[in-house]
Amino acid sequence: MIRPLTLSLCALLSVGLVAQPQDPAKAPGANGQEGTKPKEVAPTVIEKETEIPFPIWMDVLKDERHHLCGTGVREKTIFHVNVYGFGYYVDRDKAVKVLNKAGGKNMTLKKALKDQGFINKFMTGDFNKSMRWVMARDVDGEDVAEAFDDFLDPGIRAIARDEKQLEAGLTAMREMRGYFASGKLNEDDELIFVWEMPAKMHTILNGRELGVIDNWHLCYALYNSFLGKDPIDKDGKKAIISGLYPYIYPEQ
Repeated sequence: MIRPLTLSLCALLSVGLVAQPQDPAKAPGANGQEGTKPKEVAPTVIEKETEIPFPIWMDVLKDERHHLCGTGVREKTIFHVNVYGFGYYVDRDKAVKVLNKAGGKNMTLKKALKDQGFINKFMTGDFNKSMRWVMARDVDGEDVAEAFDDFLDPGIRAIARDEKQLEAGLTAMREMRGYFASGKLNEDDELIFVWEMPAKMHTILNGRELGVIDNWHLCYALYNSFLGKDPIDKDGKKAIISGLYPYIYPEQ
């Protein structure tokens, strides 16, 4: 079983698993021009299985800062081929307030890891969240599209309350599928999925936004694939909850 990062970011910093920020002079946008402010560069955490670096924060949605909770790996086939590494990010200040209230005073980490109602707030709580995927190998676009079918279709069907919701969700899924049906994702390509509350999904490939889809069922189905009862990576789910928990309950 793949063992993604399960320590809190506070602990990661203390044991030296966070890389140093890159030289500001070499940062994108620096250009060596007089009077140009270097772009701030986040330190990174290395996901051990794929050796893919994940910044401990990233700016999305017009410079809204999201902080990394944890990382994991998407495997395929019985041979445990790594397809991509992923990191789960949240608007931390807002997330902490929502989750602290949802968990109450007696929520321990052990309980948090088992309480699916509490975990659901990581998906549905009133704060923006994002996922960053980095491809660990080349993948044909059609394979990517079919993968969305595999975990989005049943997820949408499970939560749709009527035919109207179901058709809207499946239409949204087909739209997202269309982003990848042709072409190819190459090793090191970066995909970012931003869930802007309540129901907008931004899809960004290598810094270019592919589109924004307004459908709550699509958003939920995608994120539920990583934090639901049958997640893509169980260790990754644990890492996400464990990574944010010290910020929700700093006194523990």
